[in-house]
Amino acid sequence: MLKGNLSSIADFSRALKALPRTLAQQITARAAPVLTELARETFAESENAYGDPWLSGKEGEKVSLVKTGRLREQLFYVAIGTRLRVALGVRYAKYQIGKRRVFPRQGALPEAYVRALTEIAQEAAREELGP
Repeated sequence: MLKGNLSSIADFSRALKALPRTLAQQITARAAPVLTELARETFAESENAYGDPWLSGKEGEKVSLVKTGRLREQLFYVAIGTRLRVALGVRYAKYQIGKRRVFPRQGALPEAYVRALTEIAQEAAREELGP
């Protein structure tokens, strides 16, 4: 079972390293689509992962970053072994996401991410190791 503080990306990564490799891989594989959905929800609300609104546009208007929908659909997490990576599928994503963050920054994770990762880890551990 994952132990310790899971409230930051680094802490979560360290906790995964203490688990059997196959279990850690299951957790990251399950976590990727759940975290992707959380990121897309904040994108849809024009907020960062912590619930803060993005910077306004030049005229003070709310910015959506949706013109064709390609940027929104190409923001996702990918599980690579025991690690989670952010994938930006369109060439211009790094410029937009750099200015208006969608994903959590290094350090403290938003509460929704902590809850999701904890639930996923506990469920996977129960299935793999028993109650």
